[in-house]
Amino acid sequence: MRACCKTIRSAAEALSKAARPAKRTAAVMSVALAFTAARSSPPPAAATEATGVEFAFITTTDYTTGSAAVIHLDGSYTTQTGVAAIHSDATARWYDGLVYVINREGADNIQVLDPADGFRTLAQHSTGNGSNPKDIAFHSPQRAFVSRNDSNALLIMNPLSGQHLGTVDLSIFADGDGLCEMDHLLLAGELLFVSIQRLDRGNWWMPVGDSYVAVIDAATGELIDADPETPGIQAIALPASNPYSDLKYDGALNRILVSCVGLWGVSDGGIAIVNPFTLRSEGLLIDETAAGGDIIEFEILGATKGYMIVATPSFTTRLVPFDPSTGTVGAPLQDPPGWVINDIEISPCGKLFVADQTATAPGIWIWDAGPDTLISPAPKSTGLPPFHICFSAGSVTDAPLPVAAAFGRAYPNPFNPATRIPFSLTRPGRVELAVYDAAGRRIRLLEHGILAAGGHEALWNGLDDRGRAVSSGVYYVRLRAGAAEASQAVVLLR
Repeated sequence: MRACCKTIRSAAEALSKAARPAKRTAAVMSVALAFTAARSSPPPAAATEATGVEFAFITTTDYTTGSAAVIHLDGSYTTQTGVAAIHSDATARWYDGLVYVINREGADNIQVLDPADGFRTLAQHSTGNGSNPKDIAFHSPQRAFVSRNDSNALLIMNPLSGQHLGTVDLSIFADGDGLCEMDHLLLAGELLFVSIQRLDRGNWWMPVGDSYVAVIDAATGELIDADPETPGIQAIALPASNPYSDLKYDGALNRILVSCVGLWGVSDGGIAIVNPFTLRSEGLLIDETAAGGDIIEFEILGATKGYMIVATPSFTTRLVPFDPSTGTVGAPLQDPPGWVINDIEISPCGKLFVADQTATAPGIWIWDAGPDTLISPAPKSTGLPPFHICFSAGSVTDAPLPVAAAFGRAYPNPFNPATRIPFSLTRPGRVELAVYDAAGRRIRLLEHGILAAGGHEALWNGLDDRGRAVSSGVYYVRLRAGAAEASQAVVLLR
């Protein structure tokens, strides 16, 4: 679970009292583009105290003090507690050999830990006083995005130095209290997806109207219009309100999933499906009626295997399996009394880690996610109750998200006075389409900017960028989309 449990519990009590309802050719070409889903990481290089063992990093808390624990993924599942002092409301992400702790409300910083040096704190970078950071997504080792729940300005920062590099204004998605409540991030290549909750802070944090997933060009920080036919910049409208979980990429079916809880204790939400190619919502995979309550977190193991934390109407939490391909829900695997199951994550070796905050024995349950059997009869102690889990090698749900742009044959060709150049994109993205002469000099820029998914056609009328007619000859039209490019020859006959 990603929000402070004290806040959730107090909100739940209030709601209950209120009875809450590179080749050149003239033929048709395909430019293969690929981008990686959020949470993907390079092969693990760091080690827990230089032992070379991959690990689970767990933030722990008693909601007064915070600490961290580590569980080794060498099959022994040995545990180290108290490996770092952190905030009492903290989550964590792994990237490029380091652990980045998001110290949230009341701390407002990113804490950088070095696992190869006993999880020593290398730096703590402010995200702005009162900003309440929620998530971090890494575009490169020197550039990351930080969502800030108490600000409309998505922060761009250098995660190593802490330098603030800029912001992305999301105020157009704010509700009546003036804030949009940005939450989780999913960075897929050059597209950044941001969940927008839109909660009324003056009315028990109730969702207001539609909730969204905003889409941003990660290279430029520009908002991408998810619906070019509607005036203004549009985000992806979700089929239910209050997106609460991580944004997940389901590699088996090439879709993004996020659970929306709507009103707590009311069957009005579920796991929403977002098409990352069309930038459209495709309804709910599972609704709360089928799940038996609010889905506060979930994990996808494969095409037919998933798990979710369900908060029942009586505000207990249970671990429930489900089939992502059909939405079929199985019997609970764990159904303890109280709101105690706080997070679930799937390890690189396919084990399901379950954070259990039961006061008498807080710790991490480890399940063999294939046969749904427990690895050990008791949870692995984490010292303080576990809050959030991340792994040193990323999650098994990480996968490349394939995207393609098709470059069609220009027509007519040869031409005089003009030729049309068709191309299409399977997702919105930054495109440059330009004409070059045989010496490689750019003659005319035809397209430059973010274009919507779908078919496009550019017209070249034989003029250069200054409006002057060029001479007869062979020219090359080059399409660049992301890191890939292709070109084709066109012949101008005067």
